Amino acid sequence: MRRFILICLAAGFALVLSTGLVFAFLVPDVEPTIERSLEELLPQHIPGWQSTNVPLSQTPEGEERVLAVLDLDDVFCRQYTKGDTEIMVYVAYWYPGSEPYSSVAIHNPDSCWVIAGWDVLERESNRSRKMAGYPLKEHEWGVYRKDGNEVYVIFWHLLGGEPNKHIKNMIWTSSGWDSFKRQFYFIYNMYQMGFDLGQDQLFVRISSNKPFEQIEESGELDEILSALDGLGLTRANAGIEN
Repeated sequence: MRRFILICLAAGFALVLSTGLVFAFLVPDVEPTIERSLEELLPQHIPGWQSTNVPLSQTPEGEERVLAVLDLDDVFCRQYTKGDTEIMVYVAYWYPGSEPYSSVAIHNPDSCWVIAGWDVLERESNRSRKMAGYPLKEHEWGVYRKDGNEVYVIFWHLLGGEPNKHIKNMIWTSSGWDSFKRQFYFIYNMYQMGFDLGQDQLFVRISSNKPFEQIEESGELDEILSALDGLGLTRANAGIEN
């Protein structure tokens, strides 16, 4: 058994090395979809809302570890509060060619939150919906719970501005076969997408303490989505669901 594991690890290392060479020399020259820093593109404050910066970890040391793991090129994370409504906006960005798609895709609520002890109560993938009048690009939607608190989440992994529709296969626990599969997801990722790794990447997560339908009815969701207009989260689609 140990020999089999070593063989698998050696094969994985060889594949990583060869992929790195391909990634280094065959990445096409692609224009980024985001041309300004996220701080310039997104609002620090939205009229009528209280806004606070949210660190990626509770300690400076933890923040450094998270940044090292994500290896991102830009990040924006703020919480907007109005009355008893709390909405957090997390946006991370990677330049074209800076990270393999799988390295970014695995850091999503279905993976990281589940490992941290959250339960997935409801989940829809590649969902096409019009919310607050905005025809959203295909996105991931879910309800997650920990310690009795429920959080409603919409998130995107955009590759060159288009949704990564394969992210639905990435609900993992912290042990067993799921953990082993996580280590080699990049193999499956290449099978899904080939060797075109030159698109820029944007990970956007909007989370709320209330169902989005409830916030939509109050008119507050329009204010949030309007503030995120520069991220390219919408598309003209006459057949999209309301």
